[in-house]
Amino acid sequence: MVEWVRTLVEALAQGLPGLRAMREENRRRKLRAELFILHVRLNEAMPEAEGIVRSLEVYRERMGRHLEHGDDAYALTAGGWVARGVQRQIVNLTRISGLMSDHGVALQIIDPDAYNRLQPLLSGKCNALQLLLAIMRSGALPLAPTQEDLTRAMDVGHPRSRDGQDRMMANLREFSPRWHDTALPTSSEWGPTTYECVVRYLRERRPREQLAEIRAASAALRSALEEHFTISDVLLEVGDERMGGGGAGAAASWDDVPREAWAELAAWGSM
Repeated sequence: MVEWVRTLVEALAQGLPGLRAMREENRRRKLRAELFILHVRLNEAMPEAEGIVRSLEVYRERMGRHLEHGDDAYALTAGGWVARGVQRQIVNLTRISGLMSDHGVALQIIDPDAYNRLQPLLSGKCNALQLLLAIMRSGALPLAPTQEDLTRAMDVGHPRSRDGQDRMMANLREFSPRWHDTALPTSSEWGPTTYECVVRYLRERRPREQLAEIRAASAALRSALEEHFTISDVLLEVGDERMGGGGAGAAASWDDVPREAWAELAAWGSM
């Protein structure tokens, strides 16, 4: 799950040179609200991802002590610790997927090649994210996909060609059983077998480091937004009447927009 968010954020950040080179005002207008809302949605996904990783880290420590000393049976209930986070992340990832698949103007403009590579993860009813979401909706915490899985999923040639579609479906048929089998159920006890899975996941996949990389890429995207678009620009596209009007009273910088207003703009932009 962390790898999926990382792939998307890095693709957007890598497309920033295209944004900086853009001079056509009509294309810039198309980007304003879309990049803003996408940035907000990605930021909404980050706290949940960090909370899930933190729960896994705490479980590793507590379950390790329980297996050694047998004095912390509460560690067995760790699935319940992450269940709500998984449910909230379903909402976040669904919203991000909707923005990218239905209104993918931003990435198509600033980096068409990156957008084409991401399509197998996002577009249509059969894609890698839908497979991931199906696992989460079943009440499980997916430890998949790996970065290697995502690279293979994106490497299908042109995703709208017949060959590209066939390769994408073949990848999904291969991924599906393994992704399901490695997911951790959140409604049953997490005993020694689960403990071994979590320890291996944290050691080999290093999700904490990936979260730091996502934050850095997201900060680069925000810097580019601040460099090229003012808050007034964005409000013109999203609807500044929801912020109590524009003009002299409009926010002067991105940091001046309160948390509640960012959330309101996100909801308004997704309608």
